[in-house]
Amino acid sequence: MKVPPRHFADGRSAGFTLVEMAVVMLILSLLAGGLSAGLGAQLARRAEASTDEALAEARDALLGYVVRKGMFPCPARSATDGSEGREAGTCQTHTGLLPWASLGIAGTDGWGRRLRYAVTPAYTRKIVALDDGDIDIFTRNGNGDVLKLTTEGGRTPAVVLSHGVNGLGATTPDGQAYPPPAVASDEAINANASGRQFYSRVLSENGSAAGGAFDDRLVWLSPNLIANRLISAARFP
Repeated sequence: MKVPPRHFADGRSAGFTLVEMAVVMLILSLLAGGLSAGLGAQLARRAEASTDEALAEARDALLGYVVRKGMFPCPARSATDGSEGREAGTCQTHTGLLPWASLGIAGTDGWGRRLRYAVTPAYTRKIVALDDGDIDIFTRNGNGDVLKLTTEGGRTPAVVLSHGVNGLGATTPDGQAYPPPAVASDEAINANASGRQFYSRVLSENGSAAGGAFDDRLVWLSPNLIANRLISAARFP
């Protein structure tokens, strides 16, 4: 329906005043801001959920690989070559990127970055005994104190990690490296090339908190879980 123009007392028609236009623009900007914030939060939740799904898929693919091959794969050859870096039966490294091509999965998190992978050397050879792994997982309590999640006899043989929304320490599928995390932070320990210690803790944007800001997401496999899968498949002992 067409809205008739307003008229002054002397018969002249009038449009919106500058004040009215300002009010309209303010309302529109508030609505746009609210919609943008809501959309941003929705996209963030979607990326986080996609990352958790990718980590679960990676864990299942690794367990499937162990059942089929009797050992864990080596890390990928590079960010662009997802085959495991194994030469003459030996891994070229035990910390790097998830060998997505050898596992038959995408191997990227919800932000499109390669998943990180660390594995115990003994588990990259034919598994004849389910010995302790050599990777420890830590967390922090509400006071920031460090707590160890793994113990002797339960140290993990393998870890898969996403560097989270900030991407610090991550690698893109075309091989581009993100800036490293803050020195001595928990995220820096997760990005360390040795890959023998990892942190899994509550997400935090507080850079001054113990261990620094943290948004990494990870999964790890215990020797007991691996034993259960191999025994169920009649592949061990």
